[in-house]
Amino acid sequence: MKYRAVLLDMGGVLIDFGGGRGLPVGKADWRGREALLHYLQQRGAKLDLEELDALLFAPWFSEYRQRQERGREAAWNSHLRRLRRRVGLRTHAVKLLGLWFRPMAEQLEPLVGVREALALLRQQGYVLSLISNVPLPGRLYREVLERHGLADAFSSMHFSYDEKSRKPSPAMLRLALAALQVPASRAIMVGDRRAVDIVAGRSAGTATAWVRSDDGGGPQADLVIDSLAELPGALRGLG
Repeated sequence: MKYRAVLLDMGGVLIDFGGGRGLPVGKADWRGREALLHYLQQRGAKLDLEELDALLFAPWFSEYRQRQERGREAAWNSHLRRLRRRVGLRTHAVKLLGLWFRPMAEQLEPLVGVREALALLRQQGYVLSLISNVPLPGRLYREVLERHGLADAFSSMHFSYDEKSRKPSPAMLRLALAALQVPASRAIMVGDRRAVDIVAGRSAGTATAWVRSDDGGGPQADLVIDSLAELPGALRGLG
């Protein structure tokens, strides 16, 4: 085979994020905030949605808007510590964030043909790694993949929040290649954002495949497909 490893983005490639970036928005955001507030109030916290926003969400979103310039995701830890001091609880960070994330997570679904494509890629002998920019701990997204039976396809998973680096930096791709023990020349990075995924692949020295999307500004990819379902056949054609 020309390639040995396939490095895959998550949103827009595996999972339909509805055009978002993996964060609760709209009704899912408010349902999540209400669930988090209810959890805190049940444990004696005298808090309302306005104060919850001031303690946690507003300061985090202020940092979130700077993530691209900083090259890493906005951290939740200091804001969660502030909240926990205010309410007198020691609940684990992932538990609290999971309450907010859950209404969105329950709506997330794999894109058409993803299960079959992952199975075919593995049957063809490729090793797979997930490389995803996410604003929350990777464990929350891993649970989504596990719920849909997708997690076992991957030999390694790399989430930007956990790795303290985000694409277009090639850092996560290099971690994945080291974990897979595959040279960059025998790997292909697959993503739906050319200015992020394709740039990261080029910087890491891998081939690149763009899953066609509205977010198409950036360098040309080596391969263009309309969905992951096309990838096994396209790679087979490359020899």
